[in-house]
Amino acid sequence: MRLSRSRGLAVLVAFTLAADWTTKFWVQNRLFLGEVRPVVEGWVTLHHSENTGVAFSLFAGAPGVWRLPLLVAGALFGSALCVGLIRSTRDAVLRLAAALVLGGAIGNLGDRLLDGAVTDFILLAYFPFIFNVADVAISAGAVLLALRMMFGEEEEGEQAAPA
Repeated sequence: MRLSRSRGLAVLVAFTLAADWTTKFWVQNRLFLGEVRPVVEGWVTLHHSENTGVAFSLFAGAPGVWRLPLLVAGALFGSALCVGLIRSTRDAVLRLAAALVLGGAIGNLGDRLLDGAVTDFILLAYFPFIFNVADVAISAGAVLLALRMMFGEEEEGEQAAPA
């Protein structure tokens, strides 16, 4: 049995979401908030924290009355853009990038809606921010998208815009 490309991307989104929520569930039930547990001494640490903001705790100190609706609206808008990109292009790299961002965005959006904050727990040596599986998926998708935009070849039938 062979999955269609769209179903394969749906599986990737579901896998990303499942990996994110499973790891967050484990952290929430095994580590106290603020608890630190080394995984690879001096390199990788589990550090259970909650982030009420977005990437790098941006907007974390903003008033909750407008922060949550604004962040939820942003996540929904970004998710809609990803779905639109998946549906509108045949470029496999762009579709993969959008699926990774979509899976991560849904993962963090679910946290935000259910808990009011996103559970972060991965801390790497020499990297000052704590993150989670959804953040990894979003970052990987964003890097893929940027690389494709910078170095990608035009699809067959496309022509460059005149200068």
